[in-house]
Amino acid sequence: MAVYRSILRLYPKEFRDEFGPDLLQIHRDLATDRGLAFARRRTALDLIVTIPRYRLETLMSEQHSNTALYVVLVGLVAAGAVGLLTGIYPALVLVVAAAVVAVAQRSRLARAIRTPDTDVRHRRLRAATWCAAISVISVITYSWDLADNQISTASLLGHSLIGTTAMIATLVLLLAGLLTPRTPATV
Repeated sequence: MAVYRSILRLYPKEFRDEFGPDLLQIHRDLATDRGLAFARRRTALDLIVTIPRYRLETLMSEQHSNTALYVVLVGLVAAGAVGLLTGIYPALVLVVAAAVVAVAQRSRLARAIRTPDTDVRHRRLRAATWCAAISVISVITYSWDLADNQISTASLLGHSLIGTTAMIATLVLLLAGLLTPRTPATV
């Protein structure tokens, strides 16, 4: 039972909290009624099938899928912008792909942004502030490097990559934060 109890930790916490005692009781009953070898075979098969399923369900929740969507959009736009800044013009396809994904998922993006949640609003605005600070620091250090006669291509590329990504992230997070309504105050 100790081994089975430790294996149950592979399930997501919410699932374990709700069904863990029942799963232990079923395993115990199977071992008592049909023998320990049968109980191990039966529960091993069940664990192999159900643990990945419930882990995927946890990952595919609304919150995680929206976060993944944001990361994909920002990543595509940033990679496309860096490609365009470095002269790799086929990278424009990445920006177009981001636009297509944004249009295709516009209702999901709108629902996720418009959900009243003051904490989410504050986190988005705080993240926008940090990205803006990174962008400003990147521009300042970029101007210092431009004043230097020995500037390297890698340094310019690094400043462009970091600065552009931070600027795009600032705009996206600021817009998302401003569009997120505050939670109405309860009386």
